[in-house]
Amino acid sequence: MITDKEIWDYENAHLEKVVNEIKIQLDNGINAVSNYKKEAINLQKEMWQDVKCAPTSLFDLEDATQIWQYQTSIANQARKYKFSFDKVGRLERMYLSPYFGRIDFIEDEEKNTEQIYIGIYNLNTTDTLEILVYDWRAPVSSMFYDFEIGLCNYDCPAGSIKGEMLLKRQYKIDNLNIVYMFDSSLSINDEMLREILGKSSDNRMKTIVTSIQMEQNTVIRNCKYRILIVEGPAGSGKTSIALHRAAYLLYKYRESIKSENILVFSPNYVFEDYISNVLPELGEENIQRSTFIDFFGSMIEKKYRIETMNQQMEYILSGCGDKTRLRSIKFKSSLQFLTILKKYIQSLENGDSLEFKNIVYNGALIISSDDIYRHFRYDYNQFSYAKRLGKLRQRLFYLLEQVEEKRVFELSENDLQENHSITEDEKSSADQKAKMEYEELKNDIIQMTSFDIHLLYKDLLRNLESFAKPSDHQEIENFSSFGFYTIRQLDKGIINYEDVAPIIFLKTKLDSVSDTKSIKHIIIDEAQDYTVVQYEIFKKVFKHSNMTILGDVNQSVNGYMNVGSFENVSEIFNMNDAKSISLIKSYRSSKEIADFCNEILMSPNRAEQLNRHGGKPHFIKVDRSNLCRRIADDIIKLKSRNYKLIAVICKTAGQCEALYKLIHSYVDISLISNQNEVYHGGVVIIPSYLAKGLEFDAVLVNSIEDEDYTKEEDRRLLYTVCTRALHELYLYYFGNMSSFIKKIDGDLYINDLLG
Repeated sequence: MITDKEIWDYENAHLEKVVNEIKIQLDNGINAVSNYKKEAINLQKEMWQDVKCAPTSLFDLEDATQIWQYQTSIANQARKYKFSFDKVGRLERMYLSPYFGRIDFIEDEEKNTEQIYIGIYNLNTTDTLEILVYDWRAPVSSMFYDFEIGLCNYDCPAGSIKGEMLLKRQYKIDNLNIVYMFDSSLSINDEMLREILGKSSDNRMKTIVTSIQMEQNTVIRNCKYRILIVEGPAGSGKTSIALHRAAYLLYKYRESIKSENILVFSPNYVFEDYISNVLPELGEENIQRSTFIDFFGSMIEKKYRIETMNQQMEYILSGCGDKTRLRSIKFKSSLQFLTILKKYIQSLENGDSLEFKNIVYNGALIISSDDIYRHFRYDYNQFSYAKRLGKLRQRLFYLLEQVEEKRVFELSENDLQENHSITEDEKSSADQKAKMEYEELKNDIIQMTSFDIHLLYKDLLRNLESFAKPSDHQEIENFSSFGFYTIRQLDKGIINYEDVAPIIFLKTKLDSVSDTKSIKHIIIDEAQDYTVVQYEIFKKVFKHSNMTILGDVNQSVNGYMNVGSFENVSEIFNMNDAKSISLIKSYRSSKEIADFCNEILMSPNRAEQLNRHGGKPHFIKVDRSNLCRRIADDIIKLKSRNYKLIAVICKTAGQCEALYKLIHSYVDISLISNQNEVYHGGVVIIPSYLAKGLEFDAVLVNSIEDEDYTKEEDRRLLYTVCTRALHELYLYYFGNMSSFIKKIDGDLYINDLLG
């Protein structure tokens, strides 16, 4: 029987062996980086000293050849430098904590047991190439996350490898020392998760390689389907999963997928900044990040001012929005409107709204309207709508030019008969006369074949009822008001945020779009806040790309503009090529906060909570005049308990700015708003819709008055706000608290009436 002391002695000796190997390779790597850099600099100096700037003769290319040879050598040194520099970075990250797990595995029909230590990166010995540490993304490492002790298997290029796991061990290694280790029958047990999640948060999202759960690992490594749709409750790790999935793809397909081939769509710049640290921590270059507007906004003419999503949220959440527009926003996010858009596109492609007319000059028919339609409808059918019109214009201009040349000839002949000769001026005059005669026909052709996406959108808005289903006709009056309002905005040069996606959808369907074949995988996070129209755009523009779509309908911050349900997303994509996965466990908030938040939804929530306990949420009744001082005092108290990230969350940016002016003299606090989407951590005031996707040690909701969270559209917003909290949740009210809160069981919170 092996004693605990013998186990510790063995593990410490193994750690020392690994650390020594890292140190040797690190020293070698640092020297190599220095040498490659010096060599590249020396080669550049030699090139400028030995070679002229340009060949003195086109027939003497000796200097050009020398330049090419030098440039090739410099490029080789640069590649060696980057490889060594990246390796040094990985070794430095490994040095203080080389691995976090171990499994002992014996393959079927083999006699020897293999000890597999798992860390963030691979580590081989320099001399024998013995694998000391396996990258967490390696096929064999998947067993650490997916299996308990006993029979197990993993997939690799050679097929499925089966065997038995004899031991599973987890470590916390810090500063070259094993802080603790224990054997476990589960991949990451709740004790370790509680220890990891019980720590204070940071202002950047961190890697989760040491705590990936089996359900999360299933998503990260799934490569069977082109499209993965992942639903999960608040705190289930969806964003972390998405980024670790990107790291996994970069590892598995490293010969064909680079960081520039992956694009993640983020809801805002705060979120982009928040996730920016994960991939570099995993030793990968950051992938492309963009918001919907930033990526697609170039398709809209610059003469229009585009409303941002944040501006639309302020309009909606301020409570003073026009009811017609609010109904219009919801309508333009619906499947009903998507169906109307598709019918309109079909009508355009059929040429139903095009008014072709005969091209006639001086009584002679150049081409009939029927022939023009035939060219558009059938001869050019393989092209997009816009390109068909362009081809048609070229064809009609060509026919017109033939007649025009003939007319110039006739005019010149007349001059020649009258004067027996023709000068250059007379020939030019004949040209001008012919062009003037045909100018009206040219204008007719331009008008018949013009393509203006904004005019087409206006045309649709004027005729919404024509493309509606018979069952929709009871809403004709609404259609008319939606159309009138939007056209009026467009005439002012304003495109509201809800109109951006429909215009881009028309553009992508009717016109050619930029080539996106270089994007091999896209990640759509906070997927609940995109509409079905936007998903149709993703489907069209990224038809060659794989997709990972992650979200939670319960966290829809915009009650008027969202996906509705993920069944709608599934219907848009071909589910033979797609897979839906549901995550069921939440790891963020303490159980007390999670239980309270779930009551806000007033619907069954399948989420399982990590059994990590903390304090109940606090309801704090205050006078309005004392709100700032009370919040400041609570922030100071929370900081004294070593909470680092504290967020005061207001419903709107306007409320944030007003509160900041009053409170910043009492406590060190920064403001995040539409004008400042920069997040440095610490104590912040932030609007509700910019807080989504983030997490904080403590959240203070500035007001849960009925006037702030009263509409049913606000319920999920309030849920999203409260689920940002890991450890502490404070909610302030003055008198008439939100009806959403009143219905919650009083045992789930502490009501502080002495505020």
